[in-house]
Amino acid sequence: MMGISATVVLPMEPLAAFDAFVDELTSALALRGIHFDTGPNGRMTDSDRELARVRSWQPGNRILLEWHPPEWRKDAKTINLVLRFEPIKDGTHITLDQSEWGSLFDGAGELAGWFAGEVAATILQAMAPTRFGDWITDRSARRPSGAQARATYRNPVYHMPNFLAILNMLQLKPNDYLLEVGCGGGAFLREALRSGCRAAAIDHSSEMVRLASDANRDAIAEGRLIIRNGEADRLPYADETFTCAVMTGVFGFLQDPVTALSEIYRLLTKNGRLVIFTGSKELRGTPAAPEPIASRLRFYEDGELEQLAHEAGFREARVERPDLEGYARQSGVPTEALPLFSGRTGQFLIALKG
Repeated sequence: MMGISATVVLPMEPLAAFDAFVDELTSALALRGIHFDTGPNGRMTDSDRELARVRSWQPGNRILLEWHPPEWRKDAKTINLVLRFEPIKDGTHITLDQSEWGSLFDGAGELAGWFAGEVAATILQAMAPTRFGDWITDRSARRPSGAQARATYRNPVYHMPNFLAILNMLQLKPNDYLLEVGCGGGAFLREALRSGCRAAAIDHSSEMVRLASDANRDAIAEGRLIIRNGEADRLPYADETFTCAVMTGVFGFLQDPVTALSEIYRLLTKNGRLVIFTGSKELRGTPAAPEPIASRLRFYEDGELEQLAHEAGFREARVERPDLEGYARQSGVPTEALPLFSGRTGQFLIALKG
């Protein structure tokens, strides 16, 4: 009998490991177009096609999936796929086990080819420094996802000084209509909306869109805020819609910053204002821009930021570097972390549309 087996060890007790693994699996499958309805009566679907049904759901112990074979294999039977969560010293042994999968292949050599090409090679590629660094960067900053990212962006204590500085520069009024590009978990929006303004926001992380929507559910219900998935270089709004726009912690990741700035310029009304926060090169290697994230960020000189804004059409553009320690104290940053905000290492690009 030919089958497959894969194992990972997590330093968590079985029930916590079960919950964490199911949460991550559900999100990962969704990115691949597979919807996983979890629970005792759950199933996996791909578009309108059912892939598998849950036949046993025992939190902290095991999941048994009845996996449907390809429709073009009329002779194949359903296959049982088991996820086991076994307690070991200081952790949990998670095993994905399937002893019948080999029946779908024409011989052991073909099973070996599938496993090497589709499973082992994917794992080895994911372990290579470049791919692993990209994963860490996406996971924590470029396209945040996962429980740790949700916790960080739900209450971004170390981002609040930047937020307060931006709000001081914008001086929002109730008649303002604000656009945020890359809204993360919605904490800046929550502070901005205290002014009575309206707002719209995008983020290319679906998890952040859900998190930001939850954090600002009252404003959404009141019709003062709309949050959606989107990309910075293709903003889904009509010309001259917004009076002001912000971007914080995003600009260094943009592949085509002029296009993104041009999109914002298109959407701003006459005399519309833009404030962008990004970290200067002095932050490289600090807790604000650690590796491997720093290697995937573009750091700009002040003059370069101003030039990019002018290329996008902005009439006025300047960079300010305020000392953020006062904002850090105001926002409740722990005392031991206050030195991280002293100095003038944060760049604020302030631009005005003519």
